[in-house]
This record gives sequence, C-alpha cells and structure tokens, in this order.
Amino acid sequence: MRRIPPGMGYNPPMAEKTEAAPKKGPVVVSVINLKGGVGKTTAAVLLARYAAQQNLNVLAVDLDPQANMSQALMEGDYTKFMDAHQPSVLELFGGLGYIPPSPERTAPAPLAQIARKVKGRDNFHAILSRFDFSDALIASVKFDERALARFIAQEMQDRDLILIDCAPTDSALSRAAYHASRYVLIPVREDFFSTIGFPLLWASLEKFRKENPGHGIEVCGVLTTIGDYDPGPDAVRARKDIKKDAQKHKWPVMNTVLRYSKSIPRMMRVAHPPNVHSPTWNNIASVAEEFLQKVGMSTGKNK
Repeated sequence: MRRIPPGMGYNPPMAEKTEAAPKKGPVVVSVINLKGGVGKTTAAVLLARYAAQQNLNVLAVDLDPQANMSQALMEGDYTKFMDAHQPSVLELFGGLGYIPPSPERTAPAPLAQIARKVKGRDNFHAILSRFDFSDALIASVKFDERALARFIAQEMQDRDLILIDCAPTDSALSRAAYHASRYVLIPVREDFFSTIGFPLLWASLEKFRKENPGHGIEVCGVLTTIGDYDPGPDAVRARKDIKKDAQKHKWPVMNTVLRYSKSIPRMMRVAHPPNVHSPTWNNIASVAEEFLQKVGMSTGKNK
C-alpha cells in the first residue's frame, strides 16, 4: 500500500509554515451534499469499509443527527449504544467527556472514550452520532466549530483516512467538518433534482474560504450514486446535467458511478462483504479506488 503524497491531511490552525517537508497526517474528507436522499451516507460507509479492508487505518465520523452512518456501522447494537449513553460525537462539541491534552495531562485521551472500534476491524474506528445531537447543540451556550479539527490534529494523526458524514444542511456542523477537512466529496443521485444542492454547497464553501483564507479545502470529486447499469432517458439527462453544473463550479466528476444493488444495505452493515467477487462489490471497489487516487492515496490496485 502506497501513500502519495504525504501531508494531505488536516494542518492545525495557526501552524507556522516552513519550507520543510510537509507534515504527515490523515487525509480528511467531508462527504456532503446540501440536498438529502442522494446516497451520501451509503457512499461514506462503503468507502470507509473498503479502505479498512485494504488495511488503511480508517476513522469514520458521523456529524449527521439522523445517525444513519452510526446505525450502519453498529451492526444492530445502536439502540444499546444510545441507552448506555456511551461516548459519542457530543463529547467533542459539548465537553461532556473529552479532555484535550494539557500540562497536567499529557497523555492522549484513550481512543475508546470517543472513537470506538468497528466490529471485525482493528484498523477501523468510528465516532458515532446520536438522535439527540441537534437538541444538545441548540442547548449549548457556544458551539466550537474547530473542536473536531483540533481533536483530529491532537489525537488522530495515526489515521490514514478520515471520512466525515455530514448533514444535508449548511450549519455550524458543516463548518466544523470544513475546518477539519482537506477535501470534499459530493455524492449526487441521478434524478431530475440531481443538482439542486450544487449552488447552495458552492456558496457554503466559498463563504468558508473567504472567512478562512489560510485553510485549503477543495472538492475532490462529484460521485454519481445509485445509478442504473442501463439508465433510462431521465437518468441520461441527469448525468449530463451533473457534468454541466459541476463544470460551472470547476468540480471534477468521477468516472465511476456507484450502481444500484439490493445487496448494498447488507454491505454497509457487515465487516466483510458476502461475496468479494460479486459485480456489486467490484463496482464499489472501482468507485473506492478512483476516490482514493483523487485524494492522493493508492492501495496499489487497478480496478
């Protein structure tokens, strides 16, 4: 497995820039579209699972209060997680459990406090969301948009890839994801309303760039999701619209389409795909390999 090039991950705010070799760290990607129902969580979970199976050290972060990523990764144990009030993404933003390093406490917080191992994979961890995440944010006195970025910089530098599943809204949560990320991946479904969220997302990213001129963040790709192998006229038209509208914003469109399959929900929920030689898994692998190349990573495979 080969990383190319190093230093593509998050750089802590206000870090002094030098001419020395770039700092190594995780590649951090926000998976977002300001339109719901586009296969955003599906793409994020499948990419994370594939990367972990290729022996990359992966962290998945669920910033969506709907917690669909968390439910997929918990493999049926999400209700127990909620009832036990186990550490979640709330600890990062609410100060309910996470204690950053200090002169009195120099050791990093134990990984198990917030990032929990995904079943079946020692190299795959997740920071889970909760259904009451939104209520907690509303009740908070001040939301720290840089909390996730600091946590990654201080505690997660041994990760290879960090995927952040974002809510389909422009909010403090999306800005928190931007602060932590080097790249943005935009899933889009091939339907009549496929690009309705593009102008909103472009405006959101442009506003963030203007407010944070020292932070480099760019769109690594637009991923068409849940497309048909034999698309009808509406899907063909949607694909043309996706390419046309993406070009307006200078966003690259990925060549590989994530195809529809009834087996995808199961592949999201289990550590190992039921059949790695199936057409569905081969399609997922092709999507993932193209994505990894776009963010400067490679598993050495040519799908």
